[in-house]
Parts: sequence; structure tokens; C-alpha cells
Amino acid sequence: MYRYHLIASFDKNLHALASETNPDISTISVEIPILASNGSFRYGLQRTVDELRKQDIYPSETGFDAVIIGLLVYMADMKISRRSQAQDSWSREIILTIPVFDDKWSGHKETFERMLRFLTGDLWTIEFLKRELPLTSKDKFNSRTNKYKVASLFSGGMDSLIASINYMEQKQPTLLVSHAGESRVRHWQTDLLSVLDEYYGDVPHGNAYYWTNFDGIKFPEADSDMNQRSRSFLFIAIALFAMSGTKECTQLFMPENGLIALNVPLEYLRLGSHSTRTTHPFYLKLWNEVASDIFGFSISNPYWNKTKGEMAAECLNTDVLKIAMGQSYSCSSVNSVSIQSGKSNHCGHCLPCIIRRAAMYKAFGDFDPSEYMDSDVTTLVNNREAKGEQIRSFQYAIERLKKNPEAKKALIHKPGPLEMDDVYLKELADTYYRGLMEVDQWIQDSLEKENAN
Repeated sequence: MYRYHLIASFDKNLHALASETNPDISTISVEIPILASNGSFRYGLQRTVDELRKQDIYPSETGFDAVIIGLLVYMADMKISRRSQAQDSWSREIILTIPVFDDKWSGHKETFERMLRFLTGDLWTIEFLKRELPLTSKDKFNSRTNKYKVASLFSGGMDSLIASINYMEQKQPTLLVSHAGESRVRHWQTDLLSVLDEYYGDVPHGNAYYWTNFDGIKFPEADSDMNQRSRSFLFIAIALFAMSGTKECTQLFMPENGLIALNVPLEYLRLGSHSTRTTHPFYLKLWNEVASDIFGFSISNPYWNKTKGEMAAECLNTDVLKIAMGQSYSCSSVNSVSIQSGKSNHCGHCLPCIIRRAAMYKAFGDFDPSEYMDSDVTTLVNNREAKGEQIRSFQYAIERLKKNPEAKKALIHKPGPLEMDDVYLKELADTYYRGLMEVDQWIQDSLEKENAN
């Protein structure tokens, strides 16, 4: 087992990863070149910079700090295997050394370490050095766009799609922020952008996207880890990067339904990759501390008190939503689904798929244009193997809550700390309860219909 020390380097003469293994302290140090010899950015970042410039978005030095921090965190998370490099098969030890232009970052070292440990479950140490090399286009700063006042996550999923339709219906010019690590994900995003272009061509909705390219990145003894728990960290870093290149965009939305945002474990011992915290209130609170101090920006989830079904039903244009829904994706098992089915659809049995299917049922009854590899609910309920695991866990959690509805008040605290405000906590607990009952209604009605046939 090794701890990994990743060091961001702006030395143009460093043409590849440079690593050193110190067995005495069980540490592998890896120097990571951020710039190519011609001064362009590696790992897909130059493409993002070029695309933003076409939209008159010219990020600040502090913005470049943000996206490079996000890049290093995401690279570490994706390229260091928990299975091989964590003593408990989960928590890795990761040190990041990152040169930054803005001295304010150093004041948030402990906040970042706490935030990342909460988000990924790993032990992080963040070290900030001074970056002397400027990266911005200062001569373009006066040309920065003033088109946007808000930015919003645009992942290609259902929640961000609903939010985007709502922004367009409200005539709110919005900078949509995307990330992709493979062509399929970007394809889904561009398909949805095309729908927005068709129906809302009169409302500005630019897209700031970063397509990360880690081809050839392999740390010694590390293997890879595909959990992507840090993806929301990179999303926010990309957003701050892009927002810093505008004149007036200061508000970032992270749209996600309250059931997923809280992500209360369905079973008491349900830990690990099932307990993601990508928009948990505590995580966003820590990010707000950083974004407010360094950028003067705010970050919020406008749907923290809505179930996914409520979001769909209350969408300001359900006709457009129905047209676009089939091109959005929610599945957490999309890679295995593609292998088994030969096309990119939904597995139908993972946690996000179940919540999605229940939401569509609540909002639109039997209308759901999405393709699910395993669509029969009766078969899933009776499946004693992996495919039936999630739906059985939902049934367990639902039954527990039906027997003791007041347990919702305690259960919402399981994933992490919450603000101790009685009104706020009651609304969170009620959202959690409604979210599970939404899934229950879909399960019960689906079983009844399937068994009737």
C-alpha cells in the first residue's frame, strides 16, 4: 500500500510524468506536467480554454487556479485504485501540491481537506505553493461577456435538464457547465443542447465544457478507480473557472433532487460507493465558504426540497421535457449496460434508474421514452442477485419508514452534518419521506399491473 503525492508542474520542459518511489515511507511522488512545451494546456484543458474564448469568456488567474485544483483532485481520484492502494479497500492517502496564483487559497487548506474527505472518503492533504507564471489573456479582460448572471450544472441527466428548461422558460440567460470523460457523455449533452437550441434559441444559453483526457496517465502501482465520486468537485471547479471569465456571472446552481442530494443510506450498513455526497448540503456549504471568499460567488441547489418526480411534474414546460427526456441519462451502470445491450441506454435496476423511473411515473404515469435493459419490476423484486439488490434495499428502507415515519427526522442526519434549523430540517425530512414514497408507489403499481397481465 502506498500514499500518493501528486505535484502539479508548470515546467514546459517536463514532457511526461516523473515519478519517484520511496519504500521507507511508503510514498510514491509523481510530478505532473500541466503545460506542453509550446505552453498549451494538457489533459483536454486547452480545448476548453479555446472554446470559452469563442464565447468571450476569459478566465482570471484565480479561475485557472480553481480548474487546475479540480483537475488534480479528479485525476487522483480516477487514477489511484482503492482496491490496490487503500488499507481498508476504500480510504486512500493522497497528497496534492498545487502552485496557485492567488494567495487566498492557502487560507482554505483545511476546508478543502475536510471537504474532500467528506466527498470521497479518502485522507487528503493539500499543499499550496506560489505560482509565478501567468496564464491569463489580460488584454482580453475588457472583452469579457456580460451575457450571464447565473451558471448551472448541465450533466446530461434528468435534473439538470429540468432546471435548464426552467431557466429558459423564465428567460434567464444561463451558462451551462458540463464535463465529459468520454464521447458518449458528451454526445448526450450535445443532444440535449440541441433541443434547447431548437425551442429556446432566443434565450442565451452558452455551454462551458471540459472534456478531460487522461490517455496515457498511469501512476506506478496505482491501477484505476472508476467511482467518480469527485466529479462534482471538478464540475464546480470548471464552473468557477468559466464564471471568472465573465463580467457578471456570480451565482452557480447545482440542480439535484432532495432525495439524491441527501442520499440517506437505504440500509444501516450501506456504505462505500452507494453513499455519494456530490450535492449534500454540508459539502455545498464548505464550497460556498471557499467560493464566497475567493470569488464572491454563491453555490446552491434550488431543488433541495423537491423529489425528482416533483421536479418533473412542476417543470415549466413538460412538453419540451417529454421530447428531451429520452436523450437524457441517469444510469450509474451505463458502461456495463452498453456492453450487454449493445447500445447506450439505462440498466433499469441501479439506484438512479429506480428513482428516475419512479419520478417519470409520478409526473407522467406510464409515459417514459427511456430504454431500460431490465424493465420488469416483478423480475427485479424476485431477483436474489446483484440486479435485484437496489430495489430490495428500497423496499427495506420504505418498510422501515412506513412502520416508523418519525424516523425520517433522525435518518436524514446519517450522511453528514446539517444546519440545526428546525424548519429547514423538517423540510428535509419531509422531502426524504416523499421521495421514498414516490418510489414505493411506482413499485406497488408496477407489480400490480405486471401481475394482472
